[in-house]
Amino acid sequence: MSRKGALKILRKRVDVSRELNEVNKSRLDPFVFGEDIVCKNIEDKYKRYFAKKIDFEVAVRSKIKSGIYADGTLDKFIDRIENKIHNKRLGFLFGDASRDSSFEDTMKQFVGYKIKSSKSNQNITVIDLGGVPFEVLSITVSLITRILFEFGFYYKKYLDGQNKTCETPLLLIYEEAHKYVPKSELVKFRASKNAIERIAKEGRKYGVTLGIISQRPSEISETIFSQCNTFIAMRLTNPDDQNYVKRLLPDSMGNITDTLPSLKTGEALLIGESIEMPCIVKIDECGEHKPSSNDIEYIEIWQEQWKNVDFKKILEEWKK
Repeated sequence: MSRKGALKILRKRVDVSRELNEVNKSRLDPFVFGEDIVCKNIEDKYKRYFAKKIDFEVAVRSKIKSGIYADGTLDKFIDRIENKIHNKRLGFLFGDASRDSSFEDTMKQFVGYKIKSSKSNQNITVIDLGGVPFEVLSITVSLITRILFEFGFYYKKYLDGQNKTCETPLLLIYEEAHKYVPKSELVKFRASKNAIERIAKEGRKYGVTLGIISQRPSEISETIFSQCNTFIAMRLTNPDDQNYVKRLLPDSMGNITDTLPSLKTGEALLIGESIEMPCIVKIDECGEHKPSSNDIEYIEIWQEQWKNVDFKKILEEWKK
C-alpha cells in the first residue's frame, strides 16, 4: 500500500489500524519513509508511517482538455435524460404502460401463462424486438434472458421444497441468433452473450433450454453449439457453414452434407440425439399463421411502372 493510499483511507475515517494489519509486512519497508530507518516492530513502523503529513501531488492539467459536458453544471446531462424519456422509441422503458405493469404481470406475459382454460396447452409468446434501438438491443435481450432463467431457478427451488418436478419447462428460441451470441468479443455483444451462454451451460436442470436459429451457424458462439444436441440444417451455400455441419457428422456420413446447397424450400438435414441416424426431412409449412418471409421478386418489380409511395404515412409509422 502506498502513502497516498494510506492517507486516502485515513481521510475516509476508516479504522487505519485494522486496514494496515491486512497489509503485507514486507511492503512496509524503510524506503517508503524517504530515509534510512530500520524499525524493530510493526507498531514502530506505523508511527513512522504517519509521523508527518504528506500532501497529494498537484495534477498537471496543461494537456487535459475539458469536454463539452464539463462546464460545472448538470444542464446538458438533464437535457440528455429528458430526450431519452420523451423518445417514443424508448416508450417501452419510460412510458406510462411500463409504470403501471407489475412484475407478476410481466412474468405471466413472458411465460405465456393463461388464467382461463385454453384448448391448447402449448403457449407461445413472441417478443418482437424489431423496433428496439440497436443501442439497447443486447441489454434488452440479456435482461429478458436473465429474468426467465432466474424464474426457472427459483421455481425449481420452490418445487424442491414440495418434492415436485418442473411444471413449466421453457424453450427460448432466438431468431437471427448471430446478433446476440456471435463469436465476436466486442463489448456490445457481451451482455446478451453471457446471459444466453449461461442458459446453454446450466439451464437444463432448471427447465430452461435454448433453440438457436441463424443463417450463419459458423458465426455462432462455440460455447452455445457445444451444448446443443439436435441440429436442423436447411439449405446452406457458404462453405464455412457447410464444413461446420460436416464436423458434426460421423466420418461415414460426411457425404450427406454435399446435398446442403441443393436442398429445396422446407427440406432440412436432421442430426442429433432426437433421431437414430442423420437424414433429410421435409418440414411442413405453417397453416394459419404463415411468417412474412417470402422472397421479393426484384427483377419483376423493377420492370414495372414507378409506384406512388406515401412517404407521409411511412414517416408517421416510423415515429411511433
